[in-house]
Amino acid sequence: LHLSIRRQRQMCIRDRSCTRQRFHPIIIRDMPKLVALICKKSSITEGDFKSYYENNHVPLIESLFPSLSGYKRTYLLKSNMLNDALPLESEGIKSHYDVITELTFDDEEALNEFFERGANEEVVQAIREDEANFLNGEQTIMYRVD
Repeated sequence: LHLSIRRQRQMCIRDRSCTRQRFHPIIIRDMPKLVALICKKSSITEGDFKSYYENNHVPLIESLFPSLSGYKRTYLLKSNMLNDALPLESEGIKSHYDVITELTFDDEEALNEFFERGANEEVVQAIREDEANFLNGEQTIMYRVD
């Protein structure tokens, strides 16, 4: 397990018997994270996509995968695009994705539980049936990130 010490987050504990201070670093364990890039179905609006995702899909995923410690969605709405406002943007290339989803886990064991549950045929079927209502599953891409 990878451990990192962050000096900027040190706790200061003053020793009552003297005037010196002792610093104890907080050890932060990197939490495993998966990131998915997801496309909505072309037949639904951005608003309907977001509403269905939040009100139907999120509760389903959270009920199927109790080992999740975090489930964050960042919607890439067309109305929020910078439309070539920055010189760093690609010219003429538009995003094919509508949401970035982050799944976090407390540790490797929790991530492994997620993969084990995700291999269960009944779980896969329940997810695929729900996804058919609002997203294009064939274009979903998932990464493990640090």
